[in-house]
Amino acid sequence: MDVATQTRLADRIRALRAAGTTDLAARTYRVAADDYTSPTVLAAELDVVFARRPLLAGLSGDARRPGDWFTFEACGRSALVWRAPDGVLRAFVNACRHRGMRVAEGAGHAERMIVCPYHSWSYTPDGRLNAIPGDEGFSDLAREEIALTPLRVHEQAGLVFVGGDAADPSDPCEGAAAELAPFGLGAYQQVERRTHRLPLNWKLAVDSFMEAYHLHFLHKDTLRPIFHGNVSAFDAFGRHSRIVGVRRTFDTLAADSSELLPHVTLLYQLFPNAVLIYQQDHVELYQAFPDLTDPHTAEVRLTLYAPAAPTTDAERAYWKKNIDLIDGVTTSEDFAACAAIHANLRARAIPFLILGRNEPGVAHFHRMLHGVLGHAGG
Repeated sequence: MDVATQTRLADRIRALRAAGTTDLAARTYRVAADDYTSPTVLAAELDVVFARRPLLAGLSGDARRPGDWFTFEACGRSALVWRAPDGVLRAFVNACRHRGMRVAEGAGHAERMIVCPYHSWSYTPDGRLNAIPGDEGFSDLAREEIALTPLRVHEQAGLVFVGGDAADPSDPCEGAAAELAPFGLGAYQQVERRTHRLPLNWKLAVDSFMEAYHLHFLHKDTLRPIFHGNVSAFDAFGRHSRIVGVRRTFDTLAADSSELLPHVTLLYQLFPNAVLIYQQDHVELYQAFPDLTDPHTAEVRLTLYAPAAPTTDAERAYWKKNIDLIDGVTTSEDFAACAAIHANLRARAIPFLILGRNEPGVAHFHRMLHGVLGHAGG
């Protein structure tokens, strides 16, 4: 975030604080209970949203050097993301063209080839088939026709989006990159990832991050001493959006100062299923994925990134303490509340949820999702 943007946001927040209010949408927004519980809605999301749109797979630092690779799992599909010798990221369906085995798991480094663990078919960083043991058994195949299946990959401002329509030239960042670029996210290193399988719809996990209304109530013993409640600045970047959580130290910021970042937390909803949280010394990435058959279950991943990889025991202990604290609050407070909400929705206790005018980030997320799915909301 550049200085000019920080200055504008600081002025907006000062005005909101002086008026005792927050950014407000034009009207409230309703989300039907079926959006969270219907198998039909889930099937549409899996098909239209998760299978056809680019998803945030991670940060550039997940494959920092030529030869670095990582796999990205989303709703049963697996992608291999590999930084080629020329420094360009490439992505492929993570399936050997022989018998469909996943050619890689996790993350690693391979400058020349990756070898399938099933029958040792090997592939080069551009996806070409390199070698086949016992190739006489496949003498009637044209090798150029059995390369790894390419996927669209878009790298910008340290973000890596994978998938979607390969013929679609549009920018998956949709304008968010200009604000994110000054953060230097491309240099951040992954410290730890934790995965939770939770009894809630994936959208509730996203909802929980995109408003400050609940801070003083749900987090009265954890975040309330740190943050102002029910005050936030909201902006949209195409389908993406950002809210600004305001720390209490903001009130000590001089009237002519633009040093905003130490006094706020920035939460970016990167459509459809990711929330990237920029803190003072690290970044948290939450990714929520639906179950393939059950709208009542979600997988939520928390990944902590730091400006540099920890190299000492003291640094490793520092980051472990951080992720333990972050994970503890979100799991025991935010996601526990989401599970209770989902239980009511599943029991048909209420027909819809109401998103207040003071919750524009949540409403924007659902409005964009309704638009992609082609059905009405509000």
